[in-house]
Amino acid sequence: MKKINIFPRISLLERYLISEITPILLFTIVIVTVVAESIGISFEQFSFLLTEQISFGTLIYLHILKVPEFIVLAVPIAILMTTIFVYNKLSITSEIIALQSCGISLYKLICPAIHLSLILSLILFIVNEGIVPISNYKAAITLEEVMNINRWDLKSDHIVYKELANRNYEQISDKDNYLKYFFYSERFSDGKMQEVTLLIRDNRGLKVIIKSKFAEWNEGNKYWFFYNGVKSIINPDGSYGQGIKFDEVRLNLSSISRQFQLDREKLDHREMNIFQIYQRLLVAKKAGDIPNLIKLQVNLQKRFTLPISCAVLAFLGTAIGINLQPRIKYNSFTVTLVILGLMKIFEAVINALIISGSIYSCVIWLPNILATGFSFYILTEKNS
Repeated sequence: MKKINIFPRISLLERYLISEITPILLFTIVIVTVVAESIGISFEQFSFLLTEQISFGTLIYLHILKVPEFIVLAVPIAILMTTIFVYNKLSITSEIIALQSCGISLYKLICPAIHLSLILSLILFIVNEGIVPISNYKAAITLEEVMNINRWDLKSDHIVYKELANRNYEQISDKDNYLKYFFYSERFSDGKMQEVTLLIRDNRGLKVIIKSKFAEWNEGNKYWFFYNGVKSIINPDGSYGQGIKFDEVRLNLSSISRQFQLDREKLDHREMNIFQIYQRLLVAKKAGDIPNLIKLQVNLQKRFTLPISCAVLAFLGTAIGINLQPRIKYNSFTVTLVILGLMKIFEAVINALIISGSIYSCVIWLPNILATGFSFYILTEKNS
């Protein structure tokens, strides 16, 4: 009986190229991670050590918790640097020319690097969603506990929540939205909203105004309770109607409850996974919070562009690294810095334009698209 092998066979050439790439890639990831983490948090934590008297053991623990985030940032850089270095070295030793003379195209030569980068892209995505948010959250909570800060007890002033509804239930569009609830509180303290005003509207106008001394959200039954206030009914002509004093009024404000709950969590974008970002995106859309909605859309897109950039930068690195003119020499580290610098500047400009509302959030993919096109052009020219 013929044995069935579900795994693709790896040729001698592919094994050779992978053996050349893998050790250098692992070494580069370690070096870039250490350098990035040292620059990113060591100086800040050193100041905490002096000013806040944080123990050395706590700082080491914080460093360990931040390692996954910096590994995720280091992998695309390491892939670019490694592919440029390895394929440039193969070009200098004339191995690329020798393999071409045997009828092997440049496209086949870069396949091992692309396959390896795709595997790393998948691993990077899993780590970035399953490990990085949790470790960042633990690091933030640990630092806050040492500094006697409780993010849930932070007082806030002039709190505003909104909920939009839609006039057209059959064909929903943004232009058909209207303000359904407007919630305002002068301050939040002792777990309660103080001096609260709630406006209730329908698609024809204002219907009810509720003013109360304080209000609180009951997490158990998901209701808001308003205490010691006045409920004013608005007449169809816009004039004030009957005012009813109350000791307690219970309302189901689902969207406002969700906004309040997310505000209490106070998660930074580095502490959220894709599902949590998407939840906040839906809430921001329901609340009509356009600036926050745009930021969340950009953050959501970046969760996919970052892993994909591994394959893109591997393609770019191999295209640049292959040098069929040995007289032209260049340093892989310098080329990597130049490419990354240009890409970061381009990404910063795109981010600024997206946040300003000038372009759509999907344009965040443009650096990867342009890098892929440029790589394909260079490789085609060299292969011909």
